[in-house]
Amino acid sequence: MAGRPLHLLLAVLSLVVFGTPAVAAAADPAANIHPEGTAKPDPGQTAQVSNAVVVRVVPYSDDRSLAPSRKIGDIRATVIDMHATELVADRDIASVVTVAMSDQFAASGFRLAGGEKTGGEHFQVSGSVRDFRLNIAGRDEVSIVVETTLRDAHNGNVVWSAIVSEKADRYAGVTGNTRNSITRYLNGALGTVTSKTVAQAGATMRQVQPALFNQAAASAPAVPGVTVIVAPPVAPTIQSREQPGNSAVQGRLQVATSPPRAKVYLGDVYYGLTPLKLDLEPGIYALRLKMDGFKIAAEKISVRKGETTELEVVMEK
Repeated sequence: MAGRPLHLLLAVLSLVVFGTPAVAAAADPAANIHPEGTAKPDPGQTAQVSNAVVVRVVPYSDDRSLAPSRKIGDIRATVIDMHATELVADRDIASVVTVAMSDQFAASGFRLAGGEKTGGEHFQVSGSVRDFRLNIAGRDEVSIVVETTLRDAHNGNVVWSAIVSEKADRYAGVTGNTRNSITRYLNGALGTVTSKTVAQAGATMRQVQPALFNQAAASAPAVPGVTVIVAPPVAPTIQSREQPGNSAVQGRLQVATSPPRAKVYLGDVYYGLTPLKLDLEPGIYALRLKMDGFKIAAEKISVRKGETTELEVVMEK
């Protein structure tokens, strides 16, 4: 390398040692990335979902303080293949979350309602983006907060609503950040939010319409990062007057309706809303089901000692 100018040798050395040109390129105002989320289906949940369960995902709204900007955050540290001061999405944030949530429902075994025409779905999902941020600095900080509401498509009632958040930070490591590593980090956080949302929403669906699923579910357990606003209805259980330990002399009645949340009467006594489980004295009962906009359904049912009597009724208009 004899005879080369000293400033050229220093420039080459800087490129080899530091991985960046000696003379920095002019920074662009923003660098685009393609966030899309990473679907994380729960195998246990997928096995419980019937392919007849149809969900419509209504486009989410962008309620961030930065809306309608596509900005995600600031770049205050070196990114090997970027020369920018801001990180932005290549499309609007509401669309990013809507698509990611739809992909998560599909990966978890649900069917997605297509087109604008409504009427064929069982549940409707909608929501808003509260935060969607990734700042690149000494430690990369990500924060995604999404509020989601689940409605029974038959009557429009809200059956579950929650705010799901994922906040974390990391050290990019000795190799530093690249466009791909940043995108993977953001997509992983978004995938965590969508997987928690769909898992909790799916558990609620199994509670309010168990007949649609291969397996009914108990109440969804509390999960870190999930703040429930509207909890799913809990089917009340009527206890027998028998003393504990004598439950073998009782019988159980399980009542489910389509659509759910019909009022259950035994004789003239109101017991609660479907789906409902009752522990009763053995005998013959006159059962009536009432729901606004539907005909009264009446059945005589027999409850036997130590047995479960199941009744599923399709309400007629």
